Amino acid sequence: MTAVLLADVVGYSRLMSTDEDATHVMLAECFGGLIEPKISEHGGRLIRSSGDGLLVEFGSALDAVHCGIEIQQELSQRNVGAAPERRFQMRIGVNAGDVIFDERDIYGNSVNIAARLETLAEPGELFVTNTVRDQLLGHPDLAFEDRGRHRLKNIDPPIQVFRVTQAQEQDKSLLGRMRLAARRVIALPPMRRPVVAAFAVLLAIAMFAGTVPFWHGQKAQSAQASIMVMPFRSMSNDPQEGYFADAVTDDLTTHLSRLADTVVIARATAFTYKGKDIDPRQIGLDCDVRYLLEGSIRKVGTKVQANAHLVDARSATAIWADQFDTDVTDLFELQEVVTGRIASSLGLQLVKAESRRRNRSGDSNAIDMRLRAMAILIESITPQHNLIARKYLQDSLQLSPQSAIAWSQLADVLMRDYLNRWNEAAGTDSNARIELLNQAEHALQQAFSLDPTIALSHMDDGFIRRAKGDHQGALDAFERALALDPNLALAYAQKANQLVLTGRPKEAPPLVLKAIRLSPRDPARSVFSWVLGRAYFAMGNYDDAIVWLRRAVEERRTVWFSRAHLVSAFALAGKQTEAVDELNDFNSALPGYTLARIRDIYSQEIPNQHLAFQSTLNELFKGLQQAGMK
Repeated sequence: MTAVLLADVVGYSRLMSTDEDATHVMLAECFGGLIEPKISEHGGRLIRSSGDGLLVEFGSALDAVHCGIEIQQELSQRNVGAAPERRFQMRIGVNAGDVIFDERDIYGNSVNIAARLETLAEPGELFVTNTVRDQLLGHPDLAFEDRGRHRLKNIDPPIQVFRVTQAQEQDKSLLGRMRLAARRVIALPPMRRPVVAAFAVLLAIAMFAGTVPFWHGQKAQSAQASIMVMPFRSMSNDPQEGYFADAVTDDLTTHLSRLADTVVIARATAFTYKGKDIDPRQIGLDCDVRYLLEGSIRKVGTKVQANAHLVDARSATAIWADQFDTDVTDLFELQEVVTGRIASSLGLQLVKAESRRRNRSGDSNAIDMRLRAMAILIESITPQHNLIARKYLQDSLQLSPQSAIAWSQLADVLMRDYLNRWNEAAGTDSNARIELLNQAEHALQQAFSLDPTIALSHMDDGFIRRAKGDHQGALDAFERALALDPNLALAYAQKANQLVLTGRPKEAPPLVLKAIRLSPRDPARSVFSWVLGRAYFAMGNYDDAIVWLRRAVEERRTVWFSRAHLVSAFALAGKQTEAVDELNDFNSALPGYTLARIRDIYSQEIPNQHLAFQSTLNELFKGLQQAGMK
């Protein structure tokens, strides 16, 4: 997620009218001697500067805010003793989000918000959006002052605005930090207090060593932590046991997603680091994440030894470490213990997860097969892997038909084949597709009957309802999935997709950007790009649609609908040459897609009679005709 800083010189016209030459000299000194060095120091890129303002791009919101604060502090010191009419002051606004790049500039909604934000600030102040504040809340050297919600010109809905300043000196006394830790323990529900109490000695040692970041003035539950579970290393002698470590990683990510007030980076992003030796600080910068959970698994027969340690990604300091010995059949208990101790370390309240106890299977072979299915899909999602995972899950359910999570995962695999036209759905036999949909419905009903609280089940319910034309029901299902698991990145993207299908495309982009925040390196990132491009297409914003649809096509070149929309967007934007070129590329890569076939797909296989969506479809067909599709 790109951070954007916009700054404006206060009273520029007045300064120029008073003494134009002296103002030019003063501006040159400030820009060359202060502002540009600060930008470089914090890794920024100056996009453009005019006489009275500048636009800078940063890789992280933290760098942008630190740069802005230091510029304001230096300017304040330079103004000491200067006459009021000769003071050089700036207003600064910082926002974070996706931007559109070209050769010389950046633009988009994120830049527009930063520009409006800067105008709200008083001279010498730095204002940020709630997006930036949520990312940085908890940093010990920053303080945020709520300045209320503001309706900005051409920006909808109203934006929550915060003034950022350097935080006051922390209370570094051991007693003060122990008191804060005690308040956090008291804030936990009674059933969890013994877990935290058992961890209190370790916590006190960590605080004394200065490794656990408790900050003066922060409320116990106010900071939104962010964490990524790194792929656990398999220490078993048998390389075939590597799947088990991958499965533990995946289950821990899912379980941690149930923690309140926590951003959990998706496992799809985490697994891009598998087998790579990368500095934790670099990962923290890449993914804008505060904590990393690392570990290893040694599996010998039915015995498992797990080592885990929590790392502060800003300093690469180990905060907490422990070792667990358990049986394979106690895998879920292992996860409960690990998650509970991590939650205690972070000072967060655990969300109850009673469904996991109901979901345990007594058959170790059934668990083993389900974990193998998970591991092969973690490696990559392909038609062949989907088919292998389906067989593992079906065999697992033969042994343990009371596993709700296995039924849920089977429904997910079946719907992936159905929606992507993979395996038996790839042919022209419509009965095969109908049978897949029926199997998915049956698996989902079994999952719901055993445990209705699994987020993945509700997401699959959304897919099934969409396939059957119940678009409002699908939207409700995706919302239920997010209520159960607020860190399920794909559910945010699919809710956004459903908003487009129900005639509400303007509400979609923030949800997709949330998905990207949760999984910035997701191998399925093309889905995020596609949904964002589709939303802009539905809004008639074809220039922005082209940017995202082009990205979706580059990320996955075998998806017909993103290619069709890109062709149409080029034509509707008046870029006929690009439209024809893209159509030729489309026909070459995916032959057989005619205008009649695409009309047929949308009318029969994805039925949707919503008037706003029908209007969008008509624009799609119009653009395809203009490009020359037959």
